[in-house]
Amino acid sequence: MKSISLHICCLFTCWVFSTLKAQVDTTILLPEMEFIQIRKAAIGLEKIVWDSTALKSRSFASLGDFLSQESNVYVKSYGGNSLGTISVQGASASQTLLLWNGLPVQSSMLGLLDLSLIPLNFSDKVSLQVGGNSSSWGSGAIGGVIGFQNTGNFKSKFELDYNSSIGSFSSLQQDLQIKGGTKHFQSVTQVNFQKANNDILVRPAPNVENYRQQNAAFLQMGLIQSFYIKPNDKNELAIHAWLQESDKEIPPTLTQLNSEAFQKDQIKRFMASWAYKNKKHNIKVKAGHFREQQEFIDPQIHLQALNKFQTSLGEANYNFKFNTRHSIEVASTTIFTMAQSESYTEVNTQFKTAGLFAYRLTTKQTQLQLSLREEWVDKNLLAPVPYIGWQQGIGSRLVLKVKVSREFRLPTLNDLFWSPGGNPDLKPEEGWSQELGLTWRQKFKGHQLKFTNSVFNRNIKNWILWAPSDLGFFWGANNIAKVWSYGLSSRLDYDFKKGKFVLNSNLSFNYTNSTYQISLDLPKIEKGDQLFYTPKYQANGNVSLKLGEWSIRYQHLVIGETLGANDLIPRYHVGNIHLAYSFKQNNFSGKIFTSINNIYNQNYRVVERRPMPGTNLLFGININLKK
Repeated sequence: MKSISLHICCLFTCWVFSTLKAQVDTTILLPEMEFIQIRKAAIGLEKIVWDSTALKSRSFASLGDFLSQESNVYVKSYGGNSLGTISVQGASASQTLLLWNGLPVQSSMLGLLDLSLIPLNFSDKVSLQVGGNSSSWGSGAIGGVIGFQNTGNFKSKFELDYNSSIGSFSSLQQDLQIKGGTKHFQSVTQVNFQKANNDILVRPAPNVENYRQQNAAFLQMGLIQSFYIKPNDKNELAIHAWLQESDKEIPPTLTQLNSEAFQKDQIKRFMASWAYKNKKHNIKVKAGHFREQQEFIDPQIHLQALNKFQTSLGEANYNFKFNTRHSIEVASTTIFTMAQSESYTEVNTQFKTAGLFAYRLTTKQTQLQLSLREEWVDKNLLAPVPYIGWQQGIGSRLVLKVKVSREFRLPTLNDLFWSPGGNPDLKPEEGWSQELGLTWRQKFKGHQLKFTNSVFNRNIKNWILWAPSDLGFFWGANNIAKVWSYGLSSRLDYDFKKGKFVLNSNLSFNYTNSTYQISLDLPKIEKGDQLFYTPKYQANGNVSLKLGEWSIRYQHLVIGETLGANDLIPRYHVGNIHLAYSFKQNNFSGKIFTSINNIYNQNYRVVERRPMPGTNLLFGININLKK
């Protein structure tokens, strides 16, 4: 942790000097406004956004834990602080795109991102777009897009936010956020430290003695430093640095006697963006450089594997409004990746560049989007990627949404170059998706109702699957599968407010049928088999009550049975309770909270042979000082 500690000290020193200078300015501050966002949400798709207020109530969670409990997506968790990946509408983990301030942050080697390593307090806003949109975002946006953003508040002179929590399995988390500046300059420092032993009680079977999980400790330290500059009403500049190191031990599975394996992750992500905005023209330019490395060590088998990659990204967007109804967008994206591994025969690179054109029509009741993307990968021209989205208001309460789009995902560097097993002749996964949605809203005397229902269909060919090779002693990647996914997603929200009493509730249900359309011998797959770790049924319910300073929230999650690589994983349900007391005195505020997770002490698995924790507790405090 020495290198990241040095970076934290340097950046914190910069913040202190900038804040001291900022406190001299006493000019009247501008109203709060976010950093200019050019790329709009796709028309025809459902998008859920959680602002900083919603995120603060769960600041002790990881991004993976938050999404699994607050949305209707499926998070595949290995338990505790172990690996967590996501599946949206039956897509694989590498078919859901994750964006940090608009730039993709998936591993170019694996094509996915471990959500357990992303602290929720590192985000000021989290968004979830359900449904494919490869036309706007490129490779990997087949199932959906998850965005987590950092934003500036030019109204703030000074704000300090501190969170501390302790809990079961010797868990400890410390979060600190410091903001300060003037109407033209803002500095935001976000620091996270967390550790846990994760010595959960393992309950293998009724006739087998329980025992404590070993070799499962976790330690993580991270920082995001952001600077926001607003010289005038038309221009904004943002600079971000994200530094983080994680050490996690890999516990044994239920079929292992013990484990000594552990993994070290280190990330250094830097990006800058500039935006210009007036009545007709919007321009935004972003550039980033990400360096990451992962080291896996298993002394028992004398294995030490070090994987490194770095990515340079650039993106330019131009949006022009002809009038209040018609607008166009032109964008260009360039990504260069270089990776090295002991399992590669050489240092491998990939160069991608893409162009996007989009037209939008907006009236009082109608919205229409037509997009077309063209992408080049290492001088190979891919097929055009179109998108058609339509949204129609019906009266004042109903909205109908329709979209049709072509989707694709490029092979990862491991798919192409891993030795043995990589296949440089792989084709991109590609296909078409369609979606139809309906949203109904009603408000009356403090009550608010919202019902959202959508159906989707998606066919993807050239699905990349790792399977035993003809030689038999290693697995290889090939375009040997075709997958048909279709399903239904419904969500009902009800809110009521009267005086100091506030009720918020929601109930969601998903049905996802995602099946192989080609039979295989190795691995043994029959036509019509459901994809591994893809539940057909999933339901999620949340109820929160607030009366004055007291609040209580209950969450319940039900997951249908899923098929693992070796075993069938039974369905399970988990309930969680969160109780908080808030206090405020002038510019000083905060809350004391406690959470009881898995209150019914369910003995369940999300991943086969990987136990999940039983009933566990968390206690914490939040302190906020604002000027």
